[in-house]
Amino acid sequence: MSTTDERRAADGRAGGRRTDRDAERVALAAHRSDRPTDRRDLLRLAAAGATATALGLVGAPTVAAAVRPARDVASLAPARTALGAVTPVPGVLDLYVNEGRVPMVDGTLVYMRGFGDRPTAADDPAPSLRLPPHVFLADGTLHASATYPLDAPAPPHGRPAAASGPDAQGLYEVRRGYWASFFPPRTIVAETGARLRLRVHNGLAGVHRLSIPGVLDTGDIAPGASAAVDVPTPPAGTYLLEDPGNAPVERLLGLHGVLVVVPAAQRWRLSEGGTEFERQWLWICQDVDPDWGRRAQAGEHIDPEATPPVPRYFMINDRSGYAALGMSRDTRSNEAAHEDTLPSGFPRRVDVRDLSAGSPGTVRSGQLLRCVNTGVVVHQLHFHGNHVSTVRRNGVDFPRDGLLGLVDAEGHVLLQQWEDVVELDPRSRKETLLPLKKPPQVVEPVWAARTEDWHYPMHCHAEPSQTAAGGLYPGGMVAGWVLAGQVSPPHHTYRSQADFASDQPKEDDPLTEFRQRPDRFFERDVFGRRLRFPDGAEHEMWSFESETSGRGFPAPVIRMTENALVHVRV
Repeated sequence: MSTTDERRAADGRAGGRRTDRDAERVALAAHRSDRPTDRRDLLRLAAAGATATALGLVGAPTVAAAVRPARDVASLAPARTALGAVTPVPGVLDLYVNEGRVPMVDGTLVYMRGFGDRPTAADDPAPSLRLPPHVFLADGTLHASATYPLDAPAPPHGRPAAASGPDAQGLYEVRRGYWASFFPPRTIVAETGARLRLRVHNGLAGVHRLSIPGVLDTGDIAPGASAAVDVPTPPAGTYLLEDPGNAPVERLLGLHGVLVVVPAAQRWRLSEGGTEFERQWLWICQDVDPDWGRRAQAGEHIDPEATPPVPRYFMINDRSGYAALGMSRDTRSNEAAHEDTLPSGFPRRVDVRDLSAGSPGTVRSGQLLRCVNTGVVVHQLHFHGNHVSTVRRNGVDFPRDGLLGLVDAEGHVLLQQWEDVVELDPRSRKETLLPLKKPPQVVEPVWAARTEDWHYPMHCHAEPSQTAAGGLYPGGMVAGWVLAGQVSPPHHTYRSQADFASDQPKEDDPLTEFRQRPDRFFERDVFGRRLRFPDGAEHEMWSFESETSGRGFPAPVIRMTENALVHVRV
């Protein structure tokens, strides 16, 4: 069997589960196609644009827009399926600009747009607004697959299994270059050396386009028309895919996605000779403004300067709150969240001085997180448990040597360093390494007694993104990561976000297990008071006080030295 045949066979095995999920939606759409054809249907038949012959891409220039007015519906019919989709061309990815209403975490339906994999009507109860993951290989083939590499085994539930038994400290080796990674919808994965061959079909009333800044641009696509592009893949990295029209309106309404380019010869590295990882994750951070959606659905022109966006919903990989954490009653959604959103694995042997040093066949590295902000709010991804290290931002690698560190125009230090908050500006992309190692605050007796999974949260420190429509904390941009234990007990699931938000842990006086003699001891009381701000507004503030500090803001500083054992009584 050739390498290409092996990859295709592996694609069928690794992506089969996700393909079955998509098949249900296709069957549902096919069922709806039996209804009588009306004028709206005829318009939608024309909406995808030119025929496969006109957009066959043979001899197309590097960036080409092949646009054909939708005048003669009958002439387009031979190139289309019964649903109005264009006839597929091998190696070419079709994207359809669609619209529809999407349920948010609290059940509210919000009008959104998106790049889908088939044409759907605005009133479709399951509109195609998110392209399933696809992979362009260097050999010129295109595959629908949620995992990559195609010939690598998919980790069960997204969690890489241990390569061998634990050592005396309960640590495991990383199996080098072995596990595939899952990618969420809206993702296009491409190997270096491949070509991006896309056809974009505009099924909406307004002009739209698809752009990957610095890589490709379809130009404006008229209603009922199509455009094609055929370009080589850019250097390995993470790229934002968007409709830049009336920025940021179309992007915020949902016309966005991510292109991940992987070195064809080093598929477990960020770039040729760059950061190595065990497996990678993609977090697509999204903001949703229901008011903009309502106005766009009504056909209004939205001036982002006159009426700035006020997002009320925040998502990672199209999930919020309890759904993002895999705690809903929807087992299929929970499984997908664990596969593409929630990093997990057994504690690994990690050397922060040399993340690629290890015995033969292993690597002392972590999980690579590709974080992309498609919204308009500055997000601050805060990790509990372990610190993370950002290795690249917007295609620029951060140095590891402090003598080579840079400071950008905004005062950010561009240097690989351990941090617990990753700032993500609008349209920004950052690649960050999460080590699966023993958290530094865990004392040895606690670590030795560990038998179950340890769950740590990741939540955005920009407080609005923790809520859904102003409430139901923590209902917005949340995720987490897991240190695997000897057993993985099933976690509790919830009927709704309200059920989850009202069932948070409430420990009045938690028991301190494995109490140690501290090197330093502090006592703090919690108090609340109203503070008057320079603009005259008064707000209730909570803070801490010591016996001598008084009730000021901010709280008194707690100073300690590294590796000291510290007790704080609250």
